Amino acid sequence: MALSLFSSDFLTVDIGFRYIKIVQLRKKKNNDVTIINFGIGDTPKGCIKNGAIKDQPKVIKEIKKVIQEHSLSAKEAKIVISGTNIITRIIMIDRVPTEDIDKAVWTEINTYLPINLNEHMVDYKVLGVINDSGKEKIKVFVTAVAKRIINSYLEILKSLNLKPIAVDIPANSVAKFFQKDIIHKETDSIMKKKKFSKLSSNTYAVIDLGSETSIVNILSNKVPEFNRVVLLGSSNIDATILRDLNLESHQLDQAERYKKMYGMVRNKDLNNLLEWDCSEAAKVVVNEIIKHMKMCFDFYIQRCAGEQISRMYLVGGGSQLKGLKDYLEDVFEMPVYPINFIEIKGIEFTSGLNKEKVNYLINAVGIAL
Repeated sequence: MALSLFSSDFLTVDIGFRYIKIVQLRKKKNNDVTIINFGIGDTPKGCIKNGAIKDQPKVIKEIKKVIQEHSLSAKEAKIVISGTNIITRIIMIDRVPTEDIDKAVWTEINTYLPINLNEHMVDYKVLGVINDSGKEKIKVFVTAVAKRIINSYLEILKSLNLKPIAVDIPANSVAKFFQKDIIHKETDSIMKKKKFSKLSSNTYAVIDLGSETSIVNILSNKVPEFNRVVLLGSSNIDATILRDLNLESHQLDQAERYKKMYGMVRNKDLNNLLEWDCSEAAKVVVNEIIKHMKMCFDFYIQRCAGEQISRMYLVGGGSQLKGLKDYLEDVFEMPVYPINFIEIKGIEFTSGLNKEKVNYLINAVGIAL
């Protein structure tokens, strides 16, 4: 659902519940990009709810601050819309001649999508033809976003005197990022390679673990086929640690420090019970997210005619939780790669930039591609 015009040098803006990410990029003729510079600021509290901008002036003020502090100079911008206001669906229609597909898709959307079409921007992508119980069906990925939400994001760019050149959603941004060739920097052990040797499909999951939400994306042959928002994120771990350790409400920052310090551990150290208690609190939340992930995977395979998922990539601030990678590999029995374990061909950083921060920049970079 991108509204776009080409620009070789531009900004990308990703406004999350906790952080605002702004990247200045230069696009090459071969579609590769160079990250010139970037800045990450704090999203003012209470300004974002389910992706809707509740307090534009505060958000604009913070974006201005980030732009000035990091000398971001481009005058054109692309912006990512996020939150639960985005509706994505896989629909199946009976196979019809190519010239009749558009009419058939819109008939299905009008009948089954629970939205007012006059108030939403709707886009669709034909994924291919499948065999469903002996009958050929056309598989279609549909996206819908309320026009008022799109306009609120565009108004932010215009208020900053930035020319809007694209608006997109996280599912597309992530897909564009992962359409590039992926190089796994981690050298897996022989035992690990043998353990996962049967997982050879071209279908994989990208899990965006944010502060307030976790987004489950499934791509097949680098094309987005499934997207769901889970209303749990890394901040829920902070709250659980606060509760389980009987800390006071004003000690939430301390709970967050414990989360980052200890993460999740396999074995209990009797000399460090605090580590174990924090780990167990983290597991409560992670296990709940895992339950939703499994439901998404099952739904994708059973209801969307999807293939078995062969691997998983972790992005977002919450993906840095210590022990998470190994924990997910044990549960799902598939290789799991945090973003810092891979390299993406065609994405370069200007010398001196902190590449470790790419974890936070997936959507901001993806929309540029």
